Amino acid sequence: METRTEVLPANAAPETPMRSLVIAIAGSGGDGVALIGDLLLKMAAHQGLYGMLVQSYGPQIRGGESAVVLRIGDREICYEGDDTDVLVCFKVSDLKRFRGSVHLHDDSLLVLEEKDEGVLPDWLGATKRPVFRHPFATFDGGVEVAGEPKNMMALALVCRALGWPESLAQQALAERFSHKPALVERNMPTFRKAFNLENVPAITKLIGHGVPLVVETGNEAVARGAMAAGLRFFAGYPITPSSEVMETLIDELPAVGGRIVQAEDEISALGMVVGASFGGVPSMTATSGPGLSLMTEMMGLSSMAEIPTVIVDCQRAGPATGMPSRTEQSDLYHAIYGGHGDFPRAVLGVFDVVHARDVMFRAFELAENYQLPVLVLSDAYVAQRRQIRDGVTDRRDKPRRWRWTPEDGPARFQLSGDHPVNAFRVPGTPGGTYMAAGIEHTEDGNPTADAGMHQKMSEKRFAKLEGIADDTRTWARTLGKADATRGIVAWGSSYGMLREWVAGNPEYRVFLPEILHPFPLEAFEEWRKGLAETTTVELSFQGQFHRYLCSLTDMTAVRSIARSGGLPMSMRELGSLLAAPAAKKEKA
Repeated sequence: METRTEVLPANAAPETPMRSLVIAIAGSGGDGVALIGDLLLKMAAHQGLYGMLVQSYGPQIRGGESAVVLRIGDREICYEGDDTDVLVCFKVSDLKRFRGSVHLHDDSLLVLEEKDEGVLPDWLGATKRPVFRHPFATFDGGVEVAGEPKNMMALALVCRALGWPESLAQQALAERFSHKPALVERNMPTFRKAFNLENVPAITKLIGHGVPLVVETGNEAVARGAMAAGLRFFAGYPITPSSEVMETLIDELPAVGGRIVQAEDEISALGMVVGASFGGVPSMTATSGPGLSLMTEMMGLSSMAEIPTVIVDCQRAGPATGMPSRTEQSDLYHAIYGGHGDFPRAVLGVFDVVHARDVMFRAFELAENYQLPVLVLSDAYVAQRRQIRDGVTDRRDKPRRWRWTPEDGPARFQLSGDHPVNAFRVPGTPGGTYMAAGIEHTEDGNPTADAGMHQKMSEKRFAKLEGIADDTRTWARTLGKADATRGIVAWGSSYGMLREWVAGNPEYRVFLPEILHPFPLEAFEEWRKGLAETTTVELSFQGQFHRYLCSLTDMTAVRSIARSGGLPMSMRELGSLLAAPAAKKEKA
């Protein structure tokens, strides 16, 4: 199997610095905040600008918090930035729900409701904030009533401030509501009235390269990457923040000959995936933490029966129901260790939307080659962000399962040979019939309670991890200068923030494993040579990643920065934590 190393020298600054703007829009559910962000992102993509949109929302269907943070720039963006350049807020009292999500600088522009007399919170930062007021709301006797759409006014004001033409907004709206053209025409008068105001402050204009780019969410990228890798059967149960994986596949998988089933629960979903894969079809499911808990027994079946399965876990803040729409990196223990008995599995992590497609190819590559469950750990921060990216080209050969022929011998689980993986028999094909069950078995698949055979079969199954470790020993990304004396070890969605961090802090270098289990330990040990100081960074209250590394190698002098999720870590927060006394960061 070919292995690939991805080294991204973030310290190699371009000839001119990236120009970017951060726009935040805050309101309540039902204000159409998410639509504004989506339309602005589409308009940026049409101009050849890059961008990233993250959304913050609560569990309420209507009336709860709703905000988007959009960053657009002239180069690839995978971090939303620390400081907000433009803040649009329909009601100042809504801001209290977004503490930590928005921070202003002295030149930030605020766009507020004309009649809102609320006091801006101190935590917003800056004191010289220019304010533009506009009558977003309609009042009757002091009570807000239904009026013209706030989101169309806000969209118009931001477009005017950016210097974007009305025709660009009209195009984005027409594409977004192609099935409802009358809706677009009904809303355009409201847009034009706000757009034609004379006193809207102008902000720095960004100019793209003029070639339209692609907008994609993390969940869409996971789904499309899986299809490109050969996925032809998906079963799942809707759960935030993974549901869009299934929704995308419902729309797109049938066109390539695939099937989708919405199961009655997560147990059934993975059971169907195991069954379809048993029939020779590359198969997958997607879920979040509570669903992964339910799937654990079926993961053991996949490993015991040596049936390839791919499981995508879009992590959210837990435990139990936790905070369904908030991000966290706290399913790592479950992914690596969860389940009764001893069984091998591989675990991969997702960095961002662009990486999501490639990691799905690698997941199917490992599952099909080694006939075991492969878990892909995404999270809410990646899964539901929208990111502008360059066009996609999938030119790789799809992973192919080693199919049985008479020359491979009669035993499905043969112990002899140099490789722990046997040819896969497909029921219904010549020679494809064999005993397959979750019970321990002999080489022929017959049930057995023999302790010696159980030991041999366990050795055979776990030997797969040795092969995977050898194949994936270079599956990691490093950021920063090779001779930097301070190191940060992190994983998953921390990648975007850390890529910008090392660009401004050349004394640091970063190691980010693409495969978490088995861990690329040889590459890690080589990377950490010469470091005077090392810190692990993660969104897990227990410091699961740090403790996991402690089980693999000497981490005596390594600090741990670990906190619960809810909000991604910012560069400002990371800098503050790194500067804090070491005793405050170390874990017992």
